[in-house]
Amino acid sequence: MLAGAVAVTQDVVHPGLRAMSLSLCVIVQHVLGSALGPPVIGALSERYSLETAMSVLPLFALLAGGLFLIGSFFHAADSRRVEGIEHLLSSTPG
Repeated sequence: MLAGAVAVTQDVVHPGLRAMSLSLCVIVQHVLGSALGPPVIGALSERYSLETAMSVLPLFALLAGGLFLIGSFFHAADSRRVEGIEHLLSSTPG
């Protein structure tokens, strides 16, 4: 999912903002996933059991998939909007 998120963010952002978009995408992914994942699963493991904690992980994957599905409905319109901006900038003299 990481590569898909990066590809989409690069596709729907003005070329001048792609570096910022990539850095924000990576930071958000790591803050929400890499940083929060182990403590949350550890807390669930201590409170219930490791088996229960590990069985919760697919729910987060389903949530992420659902959010990607919702985002897919906006992708075409966002891409057209960025293409319009690129076209305006390329036709402007100077």
